[in-house]
Amino acid sequence: MANEISLCMIVKNEEENLPRCLESVKDLVDEIIIVDTGSIDKTVEIAKSYGAKVYYFKWCNDFSAARNESLKYATKDWILIMDGDDEFCSEDKNKFRNLVNNLDDNILYYFETLSYTGYHQKGFNISVNLNPRLFKNNYGYYYEGEIHNQIRNSKFPIKGRVEEVRIYHYGYLQYNMIKKDKTNRNIKILKNLIKKEPENKFHYFNLGNEYCTVREYDKALKYFYEVYKEFNPKVAYSPKLILKIVTTNFILKKLEEALKFINIGLSYYPKFTELHYFKGIILDMKNKPSLAIESFQKCIELGESDPFLKNIYGVGSFLTFDWLSKIYMKIKDYNTAYKYCIEAIKSKPDYIVPLYNITHILKEENTPLDEFKNEIESFFKDFPNAYFIISDLFYSEGYYETALEYLEKYESKKSLSEYLMFFKAKCLIRTSRFDECIKYSDTISENNLYYSQFLSYKIICLIIMDKYDLALITINKFNENNLSHRDKKAVQVYKQLVNLFVNEDVDILSEDDNEKDYTSFIFEICEIFLINKEFDKLEKSLNLFNLISDKSVLLQLGKLYYKYGYKNMAKEEIIQSIKMFEVMDDEGLDILKVNL
Repeated sequence: MANEISLCMIVKNEEENLPRCLESVKDLVDEIIIVDTGSIDKTVEIAKSYGAKVYYFKWCNDFSAARNESLKYATKDWILIMDGDDEFCSEDKNKFRNLVNNLDDNILYYFETLSYTGYHQKGFNISVNLNPRLFKNNYGYYYEGEIHNQIRNSKFPIKGRVEEVRIYHYGYLQYNMIKKDKTNRNIKILKNLIKKEPENKFHYFNLGNEYCTVREYDKALKYFYEVYKEFNPKVAYSPKLILKIVTTNFILKKLEEALKFINIGLSYYPKFTELHYFKGIILDMKNKPSLAIESFQKCIELGESDPFLKNIYGVGSFLTFDWLSKIYMKIKDYNTAYKYCIEAIKSKPDYIVPLYNITHILKEENTPLDEFKNEIESFFKDFPNAYFIISDLFYSEGYYETALEYLEKYESKKSLSEYLMFFKAKCLIRTSRFDECIKYSDTISENNLYYSQFLSYKIICLIIMDKYDLALITINKFNENNLSHRDKKAVQVYKQLVNLFVNEDVDILSEDDNEKDYTSFIFEICEIFLINKEFDKLEKSLNLFNLISDKSVLLQLGKLYYKYGYKNMAKEEIIQSIKMFEVMDDEGLDILKVNL
């Protein structure tokens, strides 16, 4: 008789995630047990629609207590543990079914948890953890620890085994963390635990992780270093601790400190691919391409880390191939760069990042447009969905007409999201379709997420068409009470732009050398004038740079000119950047070398 499975879950306010979770696992389990800890949305209703047995537990800031409550109600042979923001990997269902037919009562089965770490949507930033997911019911298993709970067994020694079964986790997406205020909740729990158990370094480690989540990296490092004082390489979380110290220092641009801990880590864990990967990145940043390549080749040689070391999905394959392609792009070895792009795509066919390098290579090689299109299209099968990705690829290399062509192909089959509507406006203004851009902007509702950007583009179009009075009327349509802090800065820039063209006095935007938001808005204005060869308008708009204090503007202006083929103008601006502000970087030096 086949083993029967109880799915045990604890949930709270998971109406957005729960359908995805239960849909992914409903055909693998024989019973669904859900313990709700206080949902006020449709979580319980959704659970019951999948036939779940729902129980209620008053939240007491103790995840183990809630988890153990769910185990009490399981009636089947084995227990599968999932969270409401998990999703069982569809490709691994048959592996799971085969496993269920060959289970060993004495084994606690670990599966890989692949956690997405972007903002709102899943992407290719994926962290990897091993978690105990499947164990025999009524066999002494229970959970311990108020947070980041650990599984224990009151009857038998625990024997763990790792299975190649994956579960995707959406709980670390910034959108979910912010919405549920998970981090503040976790920080409070952990600080209380540290007061109760000041010698338990695992709490300090977890608190450091929580501070990383809210980007308070200095605080995170403080706790990681506290744990490191008593470093024991045999402790289960020690490899992660080393990697966290490396990545946190890396984010803080403390590259030497990061390298120091990479070398410490490799002395304990020489096959820790993630450490070789970050070593390659840092060496590349330090302009040591040969040594960087050596580190990345070591990653490929090792492959993905051992399951108990693995932290980042793809460092033994597609991520490393992609980074190698970037290095060879920088040294203009396009043949080798192309080879590594293809290797990255082979390793993960849905990984589209290398296509941006391929697009640049085809541009640099002056590939005829029809051939160019055919090659890019050959990497896709999912049409018409692929059209907007292809559109973005061509847009990234300045093929704005072609980008618009593919976007319109997509639009003929599917409605555009708010972002793609804005993307269409970006294409229209860059292909000199000013009337069309204005008319399109006039159709956009004030509720549209990109409404203020549409108005900004309308203002530029009106200025190009010498309709300054209409531009002035449009700038007054902005309701600053409804704008984000950043959008308010954009409006200030556009007000000064209009003032320049109607010969009104202009106001200083910022005297802060480190203020970069105004700079980015001004550069987009200048770029649009440059693309459309509106040189007189460009000349006047350059006066906006006199209203900010960012000393990098001449260097950036040189790069902008170079991007669109104005090499002599680029050289002049970069030389002025050196003379006036002593500001230069490697890209600027490369531009000067080309012009010698």
